[in-house]
Amino acid sequence: MPEFLHYDPYTGTNKYFDWDQTTNTAVIHTVQDIEPFLKQTMEKANTGATDGGIKRDFWHYAEIPAVVQLELRKKGIDIHSQDPVQIRKMFAEINTNYAKCKVTHKKHG
Repeated sequence: MPEFLHYDPYTGTNKYFDWDQTTNTAVIHTVQDIEPFLKQTMEKANTGATDGGIKRDFWHYAEIPAVVQLELRKKGIDIHSQDPVQIRKMFAEINTNYAKCKVTHKKHG
């Protein structure tokens, strides 16, 4: 049974430690309830709350919770990278697999 390690109130993540005796492997699991977060992003998208910046230089496109950032990192995508290739990969991945994190119904990338 996994042992509780840490709760981060800022991100709402829980970390658990698990030891597999058969393989002598330690695993740290990160768990986050993102349902309230996804309801908020859906509301922003449905009301067009973030679409005002589209014609300017900055566009609020998505909000990415910590657990999704970790999943993207596992796929080799760094959301903080300024590399155009990384940015295109990030937008493609968000549009394809994490569309509920978007705060708009518009497309980018």
